Amino acid sequence: MKKVLYLSVISLWLAGCASNIPQTITEAPAEAIFARQVQQAPDAYNGKQVRWGGEVLEVANTEQHTDVLVLGRELKNDGEPVKNSPVDARFIARFPGFREPSEFPQGQRITVRGVLSGVEVHNVGEYPYSYPVVNVSDVYRWPKKKLRDHYPYYPYPPYYGWRPYPGWPPWWAYPDYPYWW
Repeated sequence: MKKVLYLSVISLWLAGCASNIPQTITEAPAEAIFARQVQQAPDAYNGKQVRWGGEVLEVANTEQHTDVLVLGRELKNDGEPVKNSPVDARFIARFPGFREPSEFPQGQRITVRGVLSGVEVHNVGEYPYSYPVVNVSDVYRWPKKKLRDHYPYYPYPPYYGWRPYPGWPPWWAYPDYPYWW
């Protein structure tokens, strides 16, 4: 009976550690293709499988599809875009049908996997910019990371020399402290 209980606790614990990132996002394609390469020679990469990611700049809906303009960033091994890494290039992530623009707020980090379908030229300000287009098969929206706004509390930190009760010597009163001297 105890073995069953231990095994169930261990399996629940391990299941809690499992990632919810789709396997298609975590696995890199066989050939590493960058958006800058596609901008320079779009015909050479047409129909190739890519995994790109970055930060959402804008969402545009048309009658047939939804275009999400993404500022391409370097990806970690698991496919997560590295914040403040050098910009690869902008690209368009094209989804079939309608996607709610609130699903992709500006600045959210996403990773997409899909097939390249050429290059489209749109203006960035007054400058004509070549956007590689990815027909998306899988997408993952990365959650915002929480920043700690406090330090952990230690009830009696020895480095302050604080004494919890009279007669207790402070940290510097120990004859062999610090230990590396």
